[in-house]
Amino acid sequence: MSTPPVRRVAETDTVLSVFRSTVAARPGAVAVRAHDGSTSLTWDELDRAASGLAAGFAALGVRAGDTIALLLRNRPEFYPVDLAAITLGAVTVSLYPTTAPEQLRHVLLDSGASVVISERGLAGAPDGMDLPALRFLVDGGLDDHDGWRPLREIAEAGDPAGPAPEAPRPDDVLTMIYTSGTTGAPKGVRITHRAVLATAVATNSELGLPPGTTVISWLPAAHVGDRLGGYYIPMLTGWEIVTCADPRVVLDVVAHARPGYFFGPPRVFEKLRSDFATWRDGLDVTARKHLDTGLEAAYAQVRACQAGITVPDDVADASAEFREIGVRDWKRAVGLDRLLVALVATAPNPGPVMEFFHAVGVPLGEAYGLTESTGAGTTVGPATIRIGKVGTASLGMELRIGDGGEVLLRGPQIMAGYHHRRDATAAAIDPDGWLHTGDLGELDDDGYLSILGRAKELIINAQGKNISPVAVEAAVGTASPLIGHVCVVGDARAYLSALIVLDRVQVTGWAARNGVAEADAVGDPRLRAEVSAAVEAGNARLARPERVRRFHLCDTEWLPGGDELTPTSKLRRHRIAELYADEIDALYSDALEERS
Repeated sequence: MSTPPVRRVAETDTVLSVFRSTVAARPGAVAVRAHDGSTSLTWDELDRAASGLAAGFAALGVRAGDTIALLLRNRPEFYPVDLAAITLGAVTVSLYPTTAPEQLRHVLLDSGASVVISERGLAGAPDGMDLPALRFLVDGGLDDHDGWRPLREIAEAGDPAGPAPEAPRPDDVLTMIYTSGTTGAPKGVRITHRAVLATAVATNSELGLPPGTTVISWLPAAHVGDRLGGYYIPMLTGWEIVTCADPRVVLDVVAHARPGYFFGPPRVFEKLRSDFATWRDGLDVTARKHLDTGLEAAYAQVRACQAGITVPDDVADASAEFREIGVRDWKRAVGLDRLLVALVATAPNPGPVMEFFHAVGVPLGEAYGLTESTGAGTTVGPATIRIGKVGTASLGMELRIGDGGEVLLRGPQIMAGYHHRRDATAAAIDPDGWLHTGDLGELDDDGYLSILGRAKELIINAQGKNISPVAVEAAVGTASPLIGHVCVVGDARAYLSALIVLDRVQVTGWAARNGVAEADAVGDPRLRAEVSAAVEAGNARLARPERVRRFHLCDTEWLPGGDELTPTSKLRRHRIAELYADEIDALYSDALEERS
């Protein structure tokens, strides 16, 4: 496939202007559709729906600079509402559907929202809060939620022949994305049109995917990853967006939609690798042996290419046959057969998972960025992926390693500041314009960045050794599909321990295979033995001080937006330490620590 020319933007462009250029170029093509086929909008239909809503918002008194809060799952209705706000110069703030009430209240109050848009099933979340008078539901009004009106009333209130609103400017704030709140109250990150377009152009210049490429919007719109990959970049490139309202079924949506581009956290790729293992085990002995031979050759080729070593012809031939024939049926069954590139979002991806996907012919890379850098930092194309590294500086972005090994970023993608937080803005962006990320990293001679962990999350053990818990958690967490989450502890201790949360779906299957009730599985010594073996397998990939000596199996589920996890599934380490203080102390309660 030839790479299409990269869409460029002018200094005067905004997200609205590039959207309208895409509408003009692809009016009848599908812009966004629900994965279940219930709703579909072409680019022209999306434009007309957004214009109608913009006229309605204007008639209701919404003006440039006003804030519109969106409490919505991933669904097509999100797009015309958000685009209508952009048309007026209003600022949208997406709210996590799973967010805790106190954080929801904080975001609504801090952002100063004058309009709230929600849907059935979510409108009850802010009940009892001081909400603005303008409250609408995208799927009609509800009698049991006073004050909520159907969204169609907005369009009906507008005058299509009314005066056109003033066009937004490149440096106007486009949206606010609130931080996950791992270290305090969430802060509103003010992101401009210019920053979004700079990120979109930089990403597309590496990916080089053509108009019409299918992408799945499934991470929350309150997360910068989906805001860019599932919304703003498709506005620039003309990709087709398929929405997935329930992230728990995203792999079913992948199988049906067969995307050309897909992004997600490491866990979703680990589940796909686990699915491959199940499929492989179901083959007959002869087919399985042939498949394993091909997979071994494919791994050898991946490792040789990563090392810059010439691959022998017989290995290259066996690898090509494996990718084109041996694994073809599995890739088609799970929806990866049209995938041109995939990227890990929200967390570091362990090397073995990346090696596997490269072996089966799916270029899986990592990119690095923060909400404060509009998701930008580094990018990598399908042909330039280096396993274990997150790519080179994005187009237009400067990157350097500062004092103490901290990653610093500077460029047009950097935020316009935190909302109402000049103190926090000054602490994050120095007078020379460098964003201090809080991440530790190192650059190789070719400019590829490796992320070593968060400066504030480093564990310093009793011997004074600095250890990144993220690296340990990645090694242990990917050693078995039974493991859902790992939180490593050990600050000022002689050795590391871990809290391990099991994957509920995998535990259900394990219980059925082993003839025990699911409720009794966590306490079954056979399951603990499997987890222990996984911990040892992860330890084998780590240096001695990094190895997990003891672990506790948690019998509760950690859910996004709950006490233990942020809405983007990042560990709330301080909160976990408080909640599990007794369990952690028990891991260090005997003489083992003193003997180490």
